[in-house]
Amino acid sequence: MNEVEAQTPWHEWQEEYRHGAFLIFPPEDVRAVVDALRWRYDATSASYSQAHVSLSEPLTSPLTKEQTLEITTALSNVAPFEVRYGPLRTFEPHPGVTYAIGPEDTFFNLRDVVHTTSPFAGREKRRATIPPHMTIAEFITIERSRELLAELSDTVLSGTFWCGHIVYAVPDVTFNFRSVSQIPLGGRGHPS
Repeated sequence: MNEVEAQTPWHEWQEEYRHGAFLIFPPEDVRAVVDALRWRYDATSASYSQAHVSLSEPLTSPLTKEQTLEITTALSNVAPFEVRYGPLRTFEPHPGVTYAIGPEDTFFNLRDVVHTTSPFAGREKRRATIPPHMTIAEFITIERSRELLAELSDTVLSGTFWCGHIVYAVPDVTFNFRSVSQIPLGGRGHPS
């Protein structure tokens, strides 16, 4: 039994993430600002992961070396790109406040390339139409979501960062996502 299997009980929704997913992590300077907001407005969500943009469906088994190579090859034709974060948005009727992420067409293309690889073969893509976003708060009420959006919209800055790789991240026993490997875009370098 591995460390994840021996962990304390997770919520039912967390179980499907047992083997991780692909994420985009912003650089440290952006992550620090967004993480400060996450800890202030939704410590539960912040405790699970650093600021990130979810990219893929959860994996159904650990990623193998062969699958990592396959995904690296698939991403060799996807050019690195500049990610735009902001303005803030909500997803009513679901609670939460997030940064919008753009350009959406570039993000959706990257998601589609990842989902054409064997770890996702034959799988329903339940999150395929969810707009890209970087969460500030999600475990709050709809009413608090509206208040927080109004409170932060004029004070939280938007910005950009460079995306040159994606991250395979897996939750530890406390459901805190940790980077296992990075896979470069555009064939620059090797997975680490």
